[in-house]
Amino acid sequence: MCASSVRSVEDETAESAVAARWLRFAEVEGDLRSPRYADWARGLAADDALLARLAPLTRIEQQPNLVLSAMRFAGVDPLLPWREAQAVVHERWDAIEACVRSRRTQTNEARRLATLLPAFASLPQPIAIVEVGASMGLCLQPTHWSYAFATSAGERLVGDPSASRLTTRLAGGAEPRMPDVTWSAGLDLHPLSAASDDDVRWLETLIWPVGDGEPDRGRLERLHAAVAIAREHGPVVHEGDLVHDTSTLVEAARGRAATTVVFHTAVLAYVDAAGREAFARTMRDGDAVWISNEGLGVLPAVREQLDALDARPDAADFCVAIDEHPFALADAHGRWVRVLER
Repeated sequence: MCASSVRSVEDETAESAVAARWLRFAEVEGDLRSPRYADWARGLAADDALLARLAPLTRIEQQPNLVLSAMRFAGVDPLLPWREAQAVVHERWDAIEACVRSRRTQTNEARRLATLLPAFASLPQPIAIVEVGASMGLCLQPTHWSYAFATSAGERLVGDPSASRLTTRLAGGAEPRMPDVTWSAGLDLHPLSAASDDDVRWLETLIWPVGDGEPDRGRLERLHAAVAIAREHGPVVHEGDLVHDTSTLVEAARGRAATTVVFHTAVLAYVDAAGREAFARTMRDGDAVWISNEGLGVLPAVREQLDALDARPDAADFCVAIDEHPFALADAHGRWVRVLER
């Protein structure tokens, strides 16, 4: 077989793998959360020319949620069904590819703070917090929000009532209270700035459209409120890698509070298995408290203990864990949190 024939077979195999990934995304995520994205994903998976353009990219750059956001960032209207959007995607592919090569999925969903607050408050106070995968640092500002927890005993309000409010449903655990945060810093491979309109627009496009492409107004409103807080208070996010640079920030936090916390939400799923294990070793060997908020299969030690608790999570649930011990189940975007009995 000649070299060109071998290359053709390899190309077809790579393109088939991309198509399968996009179809799986449509079925597992798009159909549940965004019919428009499901439509676009299925359409792209059937477009041989676009598959050929995606195949040479890295696996991270092929992520459907990254590419779909890049399409919108390049001006593809989410209200358009694929049969109308397809030509625009082809026309603007160079801009789309430049975007996926230079940007990353960095959704700062501030409502996740509401699901993290019980874990923060359970620790000896005050606390210093270090967020890895911090993006714009919008989750480094827990005390600048107010919180409304819907519980079986009624609504519980925490924080300054005049501050922007995050709402969630809370089951189990102690009475919710505000943690005492004395210091905070973040770490990200590609830090974003609240002062940059382009960076803010990127975070806007990372919020999935709902229905037939309509904006998710609730999430957009929370994003804009979080950006306003960041522009006023200026969270600090350093450029760096979570495997190699987390310890530097932990050292910087030393002595500033009774407890140093390293936390992350929906970050380790985008790190390869070797990187996740290296980060886990760093956290196990250090003296900071490690709070993770990730999908169920991301940290095997957490999943093993969760299964032993008979907590019966749904496949899409996140688990909030403290030092790899399950603390709560939570909605991925902060709609609810259920503190587990331990």
